[in-house]
Amino acid sequence: MKQRRITVMGGGHGARTVSADMSLAGHIVTLFEYEQFHANVATIFETQTIEISGKARQGAARLHRTTHDAAEAIEGAELIIIVVPSLVHRIYAQTLAPHLRDGQHVVLVPGTMGSLEFIAEVRKQGCRADITVSELDTLPYATRIQGPASVRVYHNLTTFGLGVFPSERTDEVFDIFKDLYPGVFKYRDALEVGLSNCNPIIHPLGVLMNAGRIEYSRGEFWYYEEGITPSTARAMETMDDERIAIGKKLSLDLPRQSEALHAVGYGPKGDLWEVLKGSKGLTPIKGPTSVSNRYVTEDIPIGLVCWSQLGETLGVATPLMRATVELGIAVAGVNYWETGRTLQRCGIDGMTAEQLIRYVQTGKG
Repeated sequence: MKQRRITVMGGGHGARTVSADMSLAGHIVTLFEYEQFHANVATIFETQTIEISGKARQGAARLHRTTHDAAEAIEGAELIIIVVPSLVHRIYAQTLAPHLRDGQHVVLVPGTMGSLEFIAEVRKQGCRADITVSELDTLPYATRIQGPASVRVYHNLTTFGLGVFPSERTDEVFDIFKDLYPGVFKYRDALEVGLSNCNPIIHPLGVLMNAGRIEYSRGEFWYYEEGITPSTARAMETMDDERIAIGKKLSLDLPRQSEALHAVGYGPKGDLWEVLKGSKGLTPIKGPTSVSNRYVTEDIPIGLVCWSQLGETLGVATPLMRATVELGIAVAGVNYWETGRTLQRCGIDGMTAEQLIRYVQTGKG
């Protein structure tokens, strides 16, 4: 393993866990968070340390540096790992556009087509640096913040996938990322990894179909233990059929989410209900405590809006995806068709399947 210079951007569950885990693995880690959120990371910035426990490397991880300055954060960084809600990928692209340099690699954790939106936005901002933008299909951990400077990992994935934009540079990024996570595997391109995130399938429907229970529980709700029932899981399987059909139009043979979740160790082999109900890494996690939760406010506008629009462009009917978006709009009072990750924001509206495949391979429209 080669020691890598990594900048992690974000201050939530995932960013803290990636920072701590990679520091304990021997890499040189800088943590960035916006100054407006300093109160959330004040203890980490003061001590330069994150305590990690649970099913991962354990101990007090000493960071190389913490900063609110984006230019300082990514100077000399080989990998820039952005671990934030997908809703703000575009904001990070705007922040980083003036500072990115040739040869740097940006990784979104996870992405859900975010690599396409990110590269479109940095180019819109005038950045012409020779960079790659990659995304993972999932966060490598089921993890939660435990205290001001501590996290607990409930499940540590042994394998997950990486997709690179443009895909003709996949090996270049993969060779670096494998020093961080030996179990990582390659996706064909940004389209395959973007359609492989499980969250838009297993989150929105479960929340919306359990809305009454979530609100009545007043915070005493366990999504995977209570909310995943045979009925909710069947609805998710139907939505998964739509996702797989979109993939076929792009010459992708996507596995079912039940198969993918079992493959990364989240649960036993079986259908989606059996995998999620049998997950020792997910069922102990409490929440969400309200329907105004990222399972709705992120996974609908970022995942389902983009996927359903892509299906429409490719001639694939996605009635359940679209119905879920509309129900989410009714519940949230926000027009996700306007605020979400659209094909236009990704720079791919109007492209045919052949044009899309060529674009994500070469980076040229």
